[in-house]
Amino acid sequence: MRQRGQAVHVLDIGTGTGLLSMMAAKLGADTVYACEAFKPMAECASKIIAENGFADKIKLVPKRSTDLTVGQGKDLPRRANILVTEVFDTELIGEGAIGTFTHAHKQLLEEDCIVIPSYANLYVQVVTSDLVRRWNRVEDIVVNDSRVTAPDEISSCGGAPSLHDLQLDQLPMDTFTVLTEPKRVFRFDFTGKTSLPFENTSILDCTMKNSGSVDAVFMWWDLEMDPDSEIILSCAPRWAHPTPDNMQWRDHWMQAIYYPYSQLTVAKGDSVKVISKHDEYSLWFDVAMDTVKDNCPEEHPICRCGAHISYGRARMGMLNDPDRNKLYMEILRKVFIYLLDVSTQPVTSL
Repeated sequence: MRQRGQAVHVLDIGTGTGLLSMMAAKLGADTVYACEAFKPMAECASKIIAENGFADKIKLVPKRSTDLTVGQGKDLPRRANILVTEVFDTELIGEGAIGTFTHAHKQLLEEDCIVIPSYANLYVQVVTSDLVRRWNRVEDIVVNDSRVTAPDEISSCGGAPSLHDLQLDQLPMDTFTVLTEPKRVFRFDFTGKTSLPFENTSILDCTMKNSGSVDAVFMWWDLEMDPDSEIILSCAPRWAHPTPDNMQWRDHWMQAIYYPYSQLTVAKGDSVKVISKHDEYSLWFDVAMDTVKDNCPEEHPICRCGAHISYGRARMGMLNDPDRNKLYMEILRKVFIYLLDVSTQPVTSL
């Protein structure tokens, strides 16, 4: 902005502790306006900004960005020409990033502005894994020659609608087999040069690297922090990270597991369509052979059997753990034998 000969007017949406606003002020921005809708956090930011000596350089507005007004005597006296914001979660768009950026460009920013971050890319990788599948599918319980089968409405249910977020690096590599290379399915332009779609679908033809059941879709994203895409913030797991030997630990932005709507088994070399969808706040995925079927919902799917709502991911995994179930049945057998033995003993009169 200085090279353009322009004054620098910064807007920080969802300022949190005020960190980005203070960085902008320290670097010499002419004006800095920060908004924070969560009242306790806004009060915290106000104190932090003051204690760091920026009270006269940063104006904090305790509102949502979509409620800000622009003009003389209003929240912002003018439109900003630099936007800095962190409105992302593990799912990238789950905190309303699409709506936030869209509104900001329409109402709060100059046309030729700089946005940090400028772009985001969302990646998926299809895998097969007994361990991961057990966190979502209710499987048969097999003990010796006996089998207990779940009702069809449970075993065929696509699962809970929410993402399963975790650090994929903590998942042992020998517990899953990749079926595809990592694929970019969505790119989000936050600069305002192109509009952000509130709904979108991506269909990619992928050749299967291995054989197996399609149990899960691993997902992560990265951010291109500057307009020239020279500074990349990646949330990829180690095996897909651009700098695996220099990774930052991210405790908030993790990776996620999604479970496809369809149950599909593939062979190495098969061509499979990976279907990715998003609305304003969420993502969901499916797979199909040859032609895209109509069973991938246009709207975010929900659990219809009730089991995935009643049980969390960890509990579902426990219920499906064959070693745990075997041990459980052995203990029950000992208890029943003891009870039968006791019941056959003669009653001794007092």
